[in-house]
Amino acid sequence: MSKKISFGILCNSYLFEQWEANCIEALLQHPQIELKLLVMNAGNEQKKLSLWQKVKEYPYKHFLYRAYKRYFLKATSYRIVSLEKELKKIPVINCLVIQKGKHSTYFKSEDTALVQSYQLDFLLRFGFNIIKGDILKSSKYGVWSFHHADSDDIRGGPTGFWEIYLKKNTSAVVLQQLSEQLDQGKILRKGYVKTIDHSFAQQIDQLMGMSAGWPLQVCIDLMNGIEINHTASNSVAVGKLYKYPLNRQFINFLLRLFINKFRFHYRQLFLAETWQIAMLNMSLEDVLSGKNLSAKILGNQTREYYSADPFLTKNEGSDELIFEYYSYREQKGKIGIKHLQTEEIKFIDFGDQIHRSYPFIIIHNGSCYCLPEQADAGKVTLYQLDKSGDIVNRYDLITAFAARDSTLVLHDNKWWLFCTAAGDLENASLHIFHSKHLHGPYHAHSNNPVKIDVRNARPAGNFFVKDGNLYRTAQNSALHYGHKVCINQVTCLNEISFKEELVTSIDAVSFGNFIGVHHIYTAEGQVLIDLKQHQFSWYNFLHQLKRKLRRLV
Repeated sequence: MSKKISFGILCNSYLFEQWEANCIEALLQHPQIELKLLVMNAGNEQKKLSLWQKVKEYPYKHFLYRAYKRYFLKATSYRIVSLEKELKKIPVINCLVIQKGKHSTYFKSEDTALVQSYQLDFLLRFGFNIIKGDILKSSKYGVWSFHHADSDDIRGGPTGFWEIYLKKNTSAVVLQQLSEQLDQGKILRKGYVKTIDHSFAQQIDQLMGMSAGWPLQVCIDLMNGIEINHTASNSVAVGKLYKYPLNRQFINFLLRLFINKFRFHYRQLFLAETWQIAMLNMSLEDVLSGKNLSAKILGNQTREYYSADPFLTKNEGSDELIFEYYSYREQKGKIGIKHLQTEEIKFIDFGDQIHRSYPFIIIHNGSCYCLPEQADAGKVTLYQLDKSGDIVNRYDLITAFAARDSTLVLHDNKWWLFCTAAGDLENASLHIFHSKHLHGPYHAHSNNPVKIDVRNARPAGNFFVKDGNLYRTAQNSALHYGHKVCINQVTCLNEISFKEELVTSIDAVSFGNFIGVHHIYTAEGQVLIDLKQHQFSWYNFLHQLKRKLRRLV
C-alpha cells in the first residue's frame, strides 16, 4: 500500500457537525492521506434581514419540525464543533458561487481552475447546495457526497425522518461520486441498518455514525489498487423526492414516535424471545432452492430457558449436539452438549460466568474446537475440547475486540474469521480477520467492516461448499432480530476485497407458527436450524423492568 491520496473539502466554514468532524479526523489520522485544500463558500453568510422580513419570509408550514430540531432534538451527530485549530494551516480558496435555479450551484471557471491546480484525488462535500458544472471533474475521482437515505426509495430529507414516518423496516446511507444528474452518481458505499422507529435522535446518530468512516475506506481501496471508477456501480435513483415535513405531518410523526416507543417497551417487557432447535428433513439442494422445507422439532422450550445456535459433531460414532442454552432466570447463555437421542445436558466449564452463545464447532487435525460468542470478554478465544467436552487448550485469536457470532472457514490455504462487532451495529457490520494458522495470530481485513447491511451480514452458521463454490449463511434482521437466514455465494475473498451474492433466503413461516430463524448448520447431509417464537416470561419481565427503572433513576 504505497500510493498516497490527497483530497480537499468543500465546506462553509471551519465549523462542522460532529459526524463530519469524525469523518475528517479519520482521514487525517491515516499516514498516507493528506488534506491539501479547503474550498469555502464565500457567499454562505446570510443576509441580515429586518424583523418584518423575517416574519414575512419564515416558512411557517414547516414551523413544528424546524422548532423541534432547533430546541428539542438531541442528536449527538448534529453537535457543532470547530476544526479551525486542526485545519488552520490548510490552504483556503474562498469561492463566490453562481446560483442557477433554486438549488443548483456552479463554480466560476477561475475557481475551478485553481482547485484543479492542486491535483487532488477527490473533493469531500460538506457544504454548498447541489453542485454542478466543471467542479465535478476538477479532481481525479470527483466530488464525494453523502445521501442519508436509500435513494432508490427516499430522496431529499430530513435524515432518518421519512423512514420512521413511512414505517420502513430499514434505513440506508449512500456515499456517491456526484454527477450532473441529481442522485445519479457512482455509488462508492451503501449500507443498511434497521430503522430505530422509537427515537429520532438515535435514528439519526446510527445513520451518521455508520457512514463516517466510508471515505477512509474508499481511500484504502484506492491505495490497494481497487479503481473505483471501474468497480463502483452507477446509481439510478428512482425514489420520491421528499422535503421538510409539513406541520400536520410532524404532528403525526410525533404521535407515531410515541406509539412506537410504547410498543418497543411493551415487547421488551412482555414478549421474550424463545428459540427451538429443529432438524430439516431435506437435502442441501432443497435448502439452496428454498423448496420442500420441512422440519422436526428437537425438544421444547419452556418459560425458563430455550435452546438455539445448534452445531453437530461426531463423538465415538454418534451425533453430539452443541448449542446455546439460555436461562431467563440467570439472564445468560451457556454452552451445552448432548447426544441427539438423550435429554441429558453437559455444560462446558469455561472458568467464568459470562454470557456465551453460538458455539461454532470445527474439527481440525482430528481435534474438536469450539469458538463461542463471548463478547462480554472483549476478545475472541478458541477452545480445544476433549471427547468428554472438557477444555484442554485455549487460544486467544483476537484481543481487544468484542465479536458476535465468530465463524471460521479454511479457504485458499488461509483461515478466515467472520463476525460482527458488538454494539450499535452488531446485526449489520461485518468484519473479517485472517491467519495462516488456525491458532492465529489473526489480522484484520484491510477494509473492515467489509459491509454494513442488517439484511445480510451477521453470521448465521457454518460455511459450506457445493459444486466448488463457497457459501456463507447470514442473518436478515431487517424486520426484527433473527427474522430470516440468507445463503450467499462468496465470489471474492482475499486480504483487500470481499464480495458475495445472495442465492436464497429461508423464512420461518415455511415451518409453521414461527416468526424467525437465525441459524442454519449443514454438514454430512444433516441440516439443523433454530426457530423463533415469542412468549411471556416472568424472569425476563422482572429483569427488563429492573433495567428500565435503573435507567430512569
